[in-house]
Amino acid sequence: MQAELIENDFTVGVSFRHAAKPEDYRCNHLPLQVGDTCIVDTEHGPSIGKVSRGRMKVPGRKCCHRLRNVIRKATAHDLEKEKRILAKEAEVYRFGRKKIDEFELKMKLGHLEVTYDEKRVILYFTADNRVDFRDMVKAIASELDMKVEMRQVGIRDEAKKLGGCGICGEGLCCTSFLDDFAPVSIRMAKDQGLSLNPTKISGVCGRLMCCLNYENDFYREMQKIVPKPGKAVKTPKGKGRVISSDYFKKEVVVDFGGEIERTTFAAEEVTLFYPPQQKGSGKKNKSRDGGADSSNDDPAGERS
Repeated sequence: MQAELIENDFTVGVSFRHAAKPEDYRCNHLPLQVGDTCIVDTEHGPSIGKVSRGRMKVPGRKCCHRLRNVIRKATAHDLEKEKRILAKEAEVYRFGRKKIDEFELKMKLGHLEVTYDEKRVILYFTADNRVDFRDMVKAIASELDMKVEMRQVGIRDEAKKLGGCGICGEGLCCTSFLDDFAPVSIRMAKDQGLSLNPTKISGVCGRLMCCLNYENDFYREMQKIVPKPGKAVKTPKGKGRVISSDYFKKEVVVDFGGEIERTTFAAEEVTLFYPPQQKGSGKKNKSRDGGADSSNDDPAGERS
């Protein structure tokens, strides 16, 4: 989608109950302040939210999606309706959990949203496999006299919707500033020398923490400069083996096998040392020693 230029528009950040990350809305005609409750135009129709970032106008600013408008500042009637919707959501949630148990469906109901017009409810759920919930939807729709929409989300999306606090003490990255979930692998934890204990490197969603990706490029680049632990190296004091690496200081600690005291060197002072392999230790050596396929080992001699 082509970016929309919004440099001449005043925008505010609006937060919703089911989305911790604020979204931008156009508010040229309204002097809104942080903490104000307002009615905004969303993809599901009018919705109520709270201003979490004040009016802002940035020259040259662009928006990568369609920028919707703030309809009005919430009135006393809107606030009363919000309380009624909250009570309705709690009632529908209990009813939905009851129906899931009644139909013995292998799914977990995360949260739900009742639209501002109270004519539709959106149920967000997680499941390991495909679930046939058609009978349950019919039962809920006939009981509540509302249109029911089911949306399956991943475990990370559920954590993003619900919010929470990470082991660092800060709010979850996915609810604060992350737009997309970048791939995260266990290799990243290994490269950074972290504990591979799942409880140490997993987030509240049970998946690998997104923050493992933040410094991954730095560690991958440092591995090209600083030798890893276990590597044989040549130093100004002789040959030894790296026992620890400090990527931030670009230093290594080298052990010389008891002959010389362990010494710290800068990465540029050491070079990798590859001990010569013994004859017969590899497949190529075995084939050469046995004389098999010797013509392929010296193509130049074959041409002569």
